[in-house]
Parts: sequence; C-alpha cells; structure tokens
Amino acid sequence: MGAPIINAAEFAGFVLVLLRISMIVAIAPIIGSPNIVTELKVALVLTLTFVIAPLVTYDASMMPMHLFGFLFLAMGELIIGAAMALMVRMVLETANLAGEYLSFQMGMTMVNLMDPQSGAQVPVVSRLIYIVFVLLFLFANGHLIIIKAMVDSFKVAPPGFLYLWGPELFTEVMKATGRMYILAVKIAAPVVALLFCTKVSFGIVAKAVPQMQVLFVGMPLFILAGLVILGISMDFWPRLLGQGLFEVQEALKRFIEFITPAGWVP
Repeated sequence: MGAPIINAAEFAGFVLVLLRISMIVAIAPIIGSPNIVTELKVALVLTLTFVIAPLVTYDASMMPMHLFGFLFLAMGELIIGAAMALMVRMVLETANLAGEYLSFQMGMTMVNLMDPQSGAQVPVVSRLIYIVFVLLFLFANGHLIIIKAMVDSFKVAPPGFLYLWGPELFTEVMKATGRMYILAVKIAAPVVALLFCTKVSFGIVAKAVPQMQVLFVGMPLFILAGLVILGISMDFWPRLLGQGLFEVQEALKRFIEFITPAGWVP
C-alpha cells in the first residue's frame, strides 16, 4: 500500500479550524489557565479539532493556495477565536474587579496572594471571590457554553471565507466589557453600602468623642463587617453568575450572526 495522499486544500481548512480552536482554548477561562500543562492543552485542541473538523462544511477547492491568502484567513480565525473567548472570560474577571474594590474599602489592600492564573499579586478577597465563581462556573456548565459557541461559529462562519468586520462585532465586545463592570458592582454593592454607613457612623463618633482612637477601632471593625456581609451576600452569587452566563451566551449568538462572509478569497 502506498502512502495516503493529503489534499493541500483540505489540510489548509483543517489548519484554519485548528487555529480558531487553539485561540479559544488559550484565552478561555479555566481551560486556558497557566496551571494546566501545555501537553494537556495541546491534546484538548487536537481532540476538538479532529472531532469538529469533519463536521465543518466548506469548499476545499476554493481554499487559497498562496501564502498571503492563507495568512490573511489565519488572522481572521485568530480574531474570531480571541473575541469569543474574551467575552466568556470577562464573566469570571468580574471576581477580580469586585475583589480589588472591596479590598480597598475594607482596608485590606496590603494583604495579597500570588495568583497562579496570572502570576501577579492579587488581594485575598479577589482570590476568594474568584475561587467561588470558578466553582459556580463549572457547576453551571459554563465550559460547555464555550464549546457550543465554538461549534456554532463554524456553522455560520466556516474557514476559508473573507469576513466583513462591522461595528456590531466591536459593539458586542464593548457591551461585554460593560457587563463585566456592572456585575462587579452588583457583587460589591452590599459590602460597600454597609461600609459606607459604618464609616459615616464612625465619623460622627469621632466628632462627638475626639479622644476616641477611631482609626484603631474602625479598621478591625471594617474588615469584620465586610467579611460578614460578603459571606451573607454569597447566597446571591449563583443568581448573578447565572444571569451573566445567560447574557454572554446570547451575546455570543449575536456575535456569530454578525460575522458576514464577503466571499471566497481568490
């Protein structure tokens, strides 16, 4: 038996599928974490590619056979994958954003831990909220949202097309950024409201009793009150994260629909 003949056009389509999936896996939350060994990520990318690539319908005869055309299409695949993964990643990044603000309000900005996700120092509160959100994300099958959006993107935007990037695509990414800040404010709101009332009360006490050392009495109380309200407000986090995942799922559907094929690359 002779060696199998590999069609260059089909192989180019396979590589384009591989590039989009690789970018999604590299940026997506949890599966794109630096804690996961590279070999496992490569195995996941190849497995998803071998499963999804045969299901992708595209005209291999129209695939560009010159380097410039292929690189142009490759950049498009990387942009699509990066945008989709970032929209999902922003849901979990709200935990770090809310934790930064809460740490400042509670006076715990100096209490930091090494974040294995980014390799940087992050406040303890941010790490706590992030761990809880990761568990809720997995419990809500958030990782399946990424895979489903990946498969749906190949149905609407198969490899080999030149796509028109309209303002709607960038608008969806900006809206996802806005939702990240809104969700962070919702997480931090109960603690911030209580600490505001507590600080106002201590301000009144400081004016009424100047001899009292408000700073030494207030700092431990701010931390204790913030942690108590943070623990009580955890009951609302599954609802907030579920709403965030639903919104990002709908945003991914709109994002995929906005990808308009302009025609085949000659």
